[in-house]
Amino acid sequence: MIQEDLVTLLGPAVASRVYGAIAAQGTLMPYIVYQRVISQVENILDGNGNPPINSTRMQIDVWSNSYASAQATAAAVRTLMLGWSKQNVNNGEQDLYEQDTRLHRVMMDYSIAHYN
Repeated sequence: MIQEDLVTLLGPAVASRVYGAIAAQGTLMPYIVYQRVISQVENILDGNGNPPINSTRMQIDVWSNSYASAQATAAAVRTLMLGWSKQNVNNGEQDLYEQDTRLHRVMMDYSIAHYN
């Protein structure tokens, strides 16, 4: 699954602290939370669409207790994504601060082309 591949890819950036949808309270910083935004099978005529190519949008959130750490971790994520064997496009990023938790977040949106 693409989620497992993503966890394997991004793990080194945050000492394997990569979580689907939510991280446990008290998780060491920095960490990454990802979620699948949408996934669809692309209509490809070449080879009669076999095997089908999936297009998946993933939101990757980098969380940290400082702006500098969040930015450095996001830069590491960008580097890993650029070197990934799966074709992917960074659709955009946003810097956020969560007042309730006092955590900095970089929200990253990626489109990934992959099989299965």
